Amino acid sequence: MKPLMEPIDKNVSPNWHFADYHCDHSKDAVHCNWHYHSDIELVLYIDPHGVSAGKLIMDDYVGDVSDNTAYLIGSGIPHMLTGSSSATKEKASSSHIMWLDQDWLHRVIETVPALATVNELLLGAHKGLKLSPSTAKRLHRLMEGACHLKPSVQFMRVIEILLLLSEDKQAQSLTSRPYCLYVAKDTPILDKLEKAQQFIAEHYNQPITVQDMCQHLHMSESSVYRLFERHFANSFSEHLKRYRLGKACELLIRSNIPVSVVSERVGFTNLSNFNRQFKTAKNMTPTAFRQLFA
Repeated sequence: MKPLMEPIDKNVSPNWHFADYHCDHSKDAVHCNWHYHSDIELVLYIDPHGVSAGKLIMDDYVGDVSDNTAYLIGSGIPHMLTGSSSATKEKASSSHIMWLDQDWLHRVIETVPALATVNELLLGAHKGLKLSPSTAKRLHRLMEGACHLKPSVQFMRVIEILLLLSEDKQAQSLTSRPYCLYVAKDTPILDKLEKAQQFIAEHYNQPITVQDMCQHLHMSESSVYRLFERHFANSFSEHLKRYRLGKACELLIRSNIPVSVVSERVGFTNLSNFNRQFKTAKNMTPTAFRQLFA
């Protein structure tokens, strides 16, 4: 499955969205497909009874999903969730999510100088952040039920949450390299970026060269290189490799097909090279990675 750009249904405001998800019954498999957002995503997991077990994969980071854990996922970072639940009505778990439109957020910060500290938070979000337990605990009060509040009250919650996150000095940076997908809306470059991502999503399992991308985007080679380095924070070849490795992670988790077949299906023509690149990115072999989810 392709890591799709998932649109967020913002039914209260086009600039933010809150959602609560509750699980009160057992599930053998809980999956959130490989995807990314143009929005910034904040997710809080609450599991006081320890009834859920899962992993969050965020590019080259793999982390546990457990009680009182909160992650800030920057725009463009591919991520997925996999796990299981033994929840009951008496022992339920929940997750609470907030999505923010980056374009709107940057405009708010420019308009209100007192929010300047949030800029540092946004830079940290490019690599994903795991927030401290104390911050996660305070987030629970702010996020639970926020989806039912009036828009004006939701706006105040958004600001309060952003200020809380920007004060978290114990937040952990996650991915090895930054993702940066912020581009002002209604600009020509945004269309180029979306076309570039879609092209990779449709052809990652085939040989792709920078010349192929040039032809698809009707851009010069130097312009394509600048596009990727400026907006994806890495080169074309590095971006493609990371995308393929992300797809490999999904196949390793979701299937039992041999590693050699996984390598071929995600576009690697040499198994040794695949194993080497995977170990460099994940600090473990493909087989060891699969065993994490066995």
